[in-house]
Amino acid sequence: MSQHLLLIDDDPHIRMMLGDFLIASGYEVTCAESGEVALQRMTEQLPDLVILDMGMPGMGGTGFLERITDRLGRTRVPVLVLTARGELAEFFTDKQIGGFLTKPADPDELLAEVQRILFVESDLPQGDTLVLGSDVHRLLVLAEPNPIRANAFCEALGKAGFSVEVVHTGPEAVESVIARRPAGLVIPLDAEELSADAVLEILRKLPSGKQLPVVIYAAETKPHVWSFIDPRQVTRVEGRNGLTIAQAALTAIH
Repeated sequence: MSQHLLLIDDDPHIRMMLGDFLIASGYEVTCAESGEVALQRMTEQLPDLVILDMGMPGMGGTGFLERITDRLGRTRVPVLVLTARGELAEFFTDKQIGGFLTKPADPDELLAEVQRILFVESDLPQGDTLVLGSDVHRLLVLAEPNPIRANAFCEALGKAGFSVEVVHTGPEAVESVIARRPAGLVIPLDAEELSADAVLEILRKLPSGKQLPVVIYAAETKPHVWSFIDPRQVTRVEGRNGLTIAQAALTAIH
């Protein structure tokens, strides 16, 4: 499967030129003309790498970075800053970004930097603890079809020190757990196409899912809705409050 890049730049010519070049180099590329649009794109599909311009209208590159940076100072996905403002290089020396290039960047230099960052990131064990000071940063899979709700949950989980890969259905959750080996799974009880209890039954038969911490949430609080879920195997959350779900994830993942 091709790695997915999110290219954020308000210049349509740069989006077209670099987008076409990166696609021809074998990557899947999604483009966004602003930080606001990019955040929406990330609720639909989490990229493997973000290529970010800084000088854009609206929230700009700085606002976008703030929105995807967790409380540990680490971005939810790797970021390559690509900007005409070369003076910003010093500002980013102590920031946890993947790389920094100034415009106009040579396409081959850009490609080499993209490959370097993706290689470094692939070397990190997915789902394992990344020690940052006295804190941790872990990958969660979140199965949530509603993009607004998913964005709210991602924000709460990010503040709790997690990175999040969003999927939309039960089958996608199973596939993501197998492929990414996350630290945990957060899924609604009535997940689309495959309910949470069915997902749990599949995962417990797999090496990657046998001991996986799972947080299941449900809008309804009536006891009968939980009748098929063994409370010894999961952490249950009643309601759809992002802070409560984040706290449950912290409790479930020791």
